[in-house]
Amino acid sequence: MPSILCSQFGIRRILVFALMMAAACSSTGGLALGQTGGQDSPGTAPRGAASVESLFIDFLHYARLGRFTAADAYAKALLAHADLDPVELLAVADRDQEAVRTVLILIKNSTISESAARVLEVLHQGENLRRQSTDRIQRNIELLGGDPQQEFFGRKYLAESGEYAVPHLVQTLFNGDKSDLWPRVISAIPAIGKPAVNPLVVALFTTHDDIRLNLIRALGEIGYPQAIPYLRRLLADDDMPKQTQEAATRAIERIETVTGRSYPGSAADRFFALGDQYYNEDDSVRADPRLDEANVWYWDESIPGLKRTPVPTAIFGQIMAMRCCEEALRIKNDHAGAIALWLSANIRRESRLGLNVESGDASQTTDADKTRPNVFPRALYFTQSAGPLYAHMVLDRAVRDNDSAVALGAIEALRITAGESSLVGTEDHKQPLARALQFSDLVVRLRAALALGAALPKSPFDGSQLVVPLLATALGQTGREQVLVADADEANLNRVVGIMRNGDRDAIGHASVFEVIARARSEFQSISGLLLSTDVTDPTIQEALVRVRGELIYSKLPVVILAKAQQSVMAEQLAGNDPYIEMVDAAADATAIEDAYRRIRERTGQTPLGANLALSMAIQAGETLRRIVVDGQTVYDAGAAEPALIAALSSLEDELRTLAASVLALLRTDTAQRAIAHVALDDTNTESLRVAAFASLAESAKNNGNRLEPAQIAPLIEIAHRDADLTIRTAASQALGAINLTTNEASKIIRSFYGG
Repeated sequence: MPSILCSQFGIRRILVFALMMAAACSSTGGLALGQTGGQDSPGTAPRGAASVESLFIDFLHYARLGRFTAADAYAKALLAHADLDPVELLAVADRDQEAVRTVLILIKNSTISESAARVLEVLHQGENLRRQSTDRIQRNIELLGGDPQQEFFGRKYLAESGEYAVPHLVQTLFNGDKSDLWPRVISAIPAIGKPAVNPLVVALFTTHDDIRLNLIRALGEIGYPQAIPYLRRLLADDDMPKQTQEAATRAIERIETVTGRSYPGSAADRFFALGDQYYNEDDSVRADPRLDEANVWYWDESIPGLKRTPVPTAIFGQIMAMRCCEEALRIKNDHAGAIALWLSANIRRESRLGLNVESGDASQTTDADKTRPNVFPRALYFTQSAGPLYAHMVLDRAVRDNDSAVALGAIEALRITAGESSLVGTEDHKQPLARALQFSDLVVRLRAALALGAALPKSPFDGSQLVVPLLATALGQTGREQVLVADADEANLNRVVGIMRNGDRDAIGHASVFEVIARARSEFQSISGLLLSTDVTDPTIQEALVRVRGELIYSKLPVVILAKAQQSVMAEQLAGNDPYIEMVDAAADATAIEDAYRRIRERTGQTPLGANLALSMAIQAGETLRRIVVDGQTVYDAGAAEPALIAALSSLEDELRTLAASVLALLRTDTAQRAIAHVALDDTNTESLRVAAFASLAESAKNNGNRLEPAQIAPLIEIAHRDADLTIRTAASQALGAINLTTNEASKIIRSFYGG
């Protein structure tokens, strides 16, 4: 404990020193280097009538002193202030050169990170609102017509407004009364740089040739390759004036010179390539992740001018990918890659809007995406309409990207539309569904197995041996998460296992990672997460992570590292190298551990498997297994699922127990028939379940003969003779007759009703 306290005290001193240095470097730091941090004292509470400016200054002041309780109080008072204006707060922050840096230090290293993060969010809002201000942009455009200093500041502030300035600058070029500003507007547009490209490429749709020429030149000067598909579209348009096409050629050449790369291919291919970048959310094209919304630009010739539609940042890349694919298909209507990419992006867009991608229910809608018409079909409608070939292409992308949502949408479309010949085969495009059997997301694996199982293929295919084991896994799902804990400290191991179990999960633990995984293979149906301490040995944590990630199904397994004293740096490095690892102090309380586990679960994007979905998939698995046995000619051996079917007889759900019994009735084994009889003979079960079990027992006996133990035959005879419930007695008599005993039971039953 003393070493831990010393470590924590050392970290605090380092943090305070960093904050003090930030203050010393700022113009209004409010802290002399001679001051030191200390405990909060009376008199540091925010005053009721304090202004937004004073609250922000005091928040920074006490943070730099290391008096975080007081700093937190000022931050909360600031955030709750009735007159809080993000733009005004940003202006206050601008007067302190180190203000933002101080807030960032607090977010990463202090106990008041939550309040500091909220303050930073307000500053970002202020920055975005200031950039959007129409009045400010118009004033800065007017400055372009002033003296050299005014023009300099006009260009500078317009660049700060970024994409929001472009519509106003373009509109100025249409205004004949502002013709004196045109030369400077034309030179100011390229100065905005990369943020100007998205609205500029859309403005190329204008029918005004002179303005389009200036926009083409601006795109060439900016030198950003995102413009190339739009410039190539002009080259492919035979109706474009020659000078426009020549300008587009020069702009492309300049962009290739600036980037040092060539961009060959047709306009359709370049749009597809750009759409792929948007879909993958490459850094070069993704929206600012700090903002809640991003802009999708449109050209309205009736204005004429640019209009924007804000969309949630989370779906911006997918919407832009779809737009690029639409442009590609307008040029080449049979571009298969563009069709598949559009379908993939639409599924991902729908998933991020919180919709169920496996559903085609048109009543499930959201108005968060204003780029879609009011009546817009669900993603499943498009994917299933496209047919199996494109659904396979979508699934191929999803498997490569490890994207659960897109995979589920594609598999559902395949399940609905594809038969055996379309689902399995040696063709390359049919392999993604088989590869999905080893997907990192359990639900995807099970969905793939259900689709392949239902196809009833007659010939082996790559992965066919995995289908029945996965159907067996589906039978055992309850919806509860199953978590592993590995910690060399037995006391902490037991504590963390208890925390996980208290969260309504199944959890097991061991000092060795491999031992606990081996135990899970026999005790668990699946693994939902791994909590791993930094001091495990044989193997070490580094070796264990390499081995775990080496198995495809664990490539996105949520891992929480429990950092022990003096090993936090190592834990941070491991977490920094793996996007699916979260770290927390090994001695952290239950709330902190639960929060870390929740965060990493959300980050991996694994599909939640609740009780309802688990039961639904178990039922589907049982039905699929019965179809496999009835068919009798498939490549699958349903007998491999017998242990899981017998285990399903102990389910809490009678529907599943009844179904499991009906499948076991078709298996030619002693254990299957005896397991059915056990359910039928148990008078603690419901009447409906027992009646169904007796029917399955009769079916088993008819198909396979009598395989019951003597100890089961006697009670069967007794129930058929004398049970007080006539419904049960009738059902039992059916089974009794089917086992075809050589003894004269019929005579006994008849004589039992003799009334003479």
